[in-house]
Amino acid sequence: MTVVSVADEREDPPKLTECLKECRSQPHYDIGMVKRCEDKCKQEHPPGKRDPREGGRSGESRDKEDPEQRLTECRLKCRQQYNEHDQQMHCQTKCEETYKRERSRNPQRRYEEQEEEREEENPYVFGRERLRYEIQSDRGYVKVLDKFHEKSKLLLGIANYSISLLVADPRTFVTPVHFDADCVCYVVEGRGTVTTLRKGERKSHGIRKGDVFITQAGSVLYLISSHRHQKLVLAKFLRSTSLTGQVSHFYVAGSENPESVYRSFSDEILEAAFNVSRDRIESLFSRQWHGAFVEASEEQIRALSRYSTEGGRWPFGESRGPFNLFEKDPIHSNRYGKLYEANSDDYRKLGWLNLRVSLANIREGSMTAPFYNSRSTKFAVVTEGSGYVEILCPHMAREGRRGSRAQRYREQEQERAGRRYQEEEEEEYQEGPHYRRVRARVSRGTVFIVPPGHPVVEVASRDQNLQMICFEICADRNERIFLAGRNNILRKLEREAKELAFDTSAREVDALFDAQKEEVFLPGPGAHRQRHGEGESEGWGGSESDDTSPSKLVAAF
Repeated sequence: MTVVSVADEREDPPKLTECLKECRSQPHYDIGMVKRCEDKCKQEHPPGKRDPREGGRSGESRDKEDPEQRLTECRLKCRQQYNEHDQQMHCQTKCEETYKRERSRNPQRRYEEQEEEREEENPYVFGRERLRYEIQSDRGYVKVLDKFHEKSKLLLGIANYSISLLVADPRTFVTPVHFDADCVCYVVEGRGTVTTLRKGERKSHGIRKGDVFITQAGSVLYLISSHRHQKLVLAKFLRSTSLTGQVSHFYVAGSENPESVYRSFSDEILEAAFNVSRDRIESLFSRQWHGAFVEASEEQIRALSRYSTEGGRWPFGESRGPFNLFEKDPIHSNRYGKLYEANSDDYRKLGWLNLRVSLANIREGSMTAPFYNSRSTKFAVVTEGSGYVEILCPHMAREGRRGSRAQRYREQEQERAGRRYQEEEEEEYQEGPHYRRVRARVSRGTVFIVPPGHPVVEVASRDQNLQMICFEICADRNERIFLAGRNNILRKLEREAKELAFDTSAREVDALFDAQKEEVFLPGPGAHRQRHGEGESEGWGGSESDDTSPSKLVAAF
């Protein structure tokens, strides 16, 4: 973690800041494209340069006075000066305290560092950089998210679930493949045709933006991206049926990337299986060098699309193909956002997986009311825009209270002095439950998990809508329970229960709970402050640094 002084940030050329902001706001699926864009910005507008006529210190002298560097030097002196480990720890604790005082002189930088540290420890949010290439070619790619439970033991219960992303260029054929997983696909953008082979039958359906379709484990699947100019982008949610919980792709065509399953068998097996010579087998399977994504002609696209049927709804509500979320009225809509949802009543196949699919579109500067799912674990993929999420987690609370390295050093000293850790645990238990607020930025390609019962708030940035496709498992009998807004569940409390719970009059409780006239989607923190004459919200990277400040929750009421 590198600390940048206020002077450094102030002296960055304004054009560099604008250029970097433009790079990060682009709807790139490939994090490498964003990195290359940022590198180009830094080459064109080098940071840290200052006109000599303006005076001031050079970048080199500033580096020497950087608090992070002084902290490193202080720790080194501690190790050199003291031989006893306890003395070294005590000395380093003093270094930490000095460093924190220096850092506190720049509230904005301190706030950003706290958020960055939390994001690194965040078990529930996966940035785009965690999507690794499974297949890559010049006409498309497949990216797969790292296994959830490898990031945290808190996610062991969803070890056999996975998220992947498929992007195919216009006029591209995606070769046949099957998975050892049930797969729920959402069409983020583009148009095409999906064909499945199962039980000796072939079924083809046209797909377009907003469509949801399911392929069962073992079904052979192939696609055509038929739009002339727009890429076909699929967000895929997979439930593994393998013993390892790892989702595998099995392609029937390909040479190296991917390798065909046929080429992996021994020659004598293939000769016997196809009843032809080895030369004829090699002649066929050695031709497919394009990989999983192949350019298709206009005639081939028309032929592959000829027998496809469009998704939609039967008169009695059941989908005869892919189900389009936008063909159904949103279950909630106001000027701050819309929520579309499909369940087993809309698309029968969702019932096979006990799954619900929803699409939330939060208007710029708005947010969801704080809520939690009673039974479902939610897997959200950001498809458009940017913003941030806050999740309350009881499992991380103890670790959060132990907090800083200085605090951990003090605890180590106490343990060495003979204080029993069990006594500390008993004291923590007597304090009652605590909750760690997990907060992280989200943007296109980010995946985040919300466990059941965990309250969450999703906030759109001021200049972009935030759109998310959500896959919710254990959907049967699940309920979204809101903690603020017109449908706040606590408004149902009896008058006496309100007075006992909040130690004040029921009238005062009602005044708070009834102040927010909207529900589900609400004005965001900045909009609330403007309405109440409190000035502009700082938003991400602002000067607010108090972790317990109520300003984010005030907007909900």
